[in-house]
Amino acid sequence: MIGVRKRIIAFLDESGRAPTYTVMPNPEIIKKDGAYNTEEGCLSLLGGSRPCKRYKSIKVKYQTLELQTCIKTYTGWTAQIIQHEVDHCDGVLI
Repeated sequence: MIGVRKRIIAFLDESGRAPTYTVMPNPEIIKKDGAYNTEEGCLSLLGGSRPCKRYKSIKVKYQTLELQTCIKTYTGWTAQIIQHEVDHCDGVLI
């Protein structure tokens, strides 16, 4: 999105007991389940929300900041955030 070939996302993960900031270098969604249609806004675009397709559950392969490979399943709002940010890494705007 900014002309640099690096893939990294950061978000507030609210899926656990306490919200934590998560950084994912090289995220890759390797499984999706439960498609649904929704609307999202984006700070990269002017105007209101736009329709998009998301998945209720996703499995993500990524690296930690120590460059260890992890695979984790996310659901709900956190899954939607990850999908939105991975779209940006792929050059996709809603």
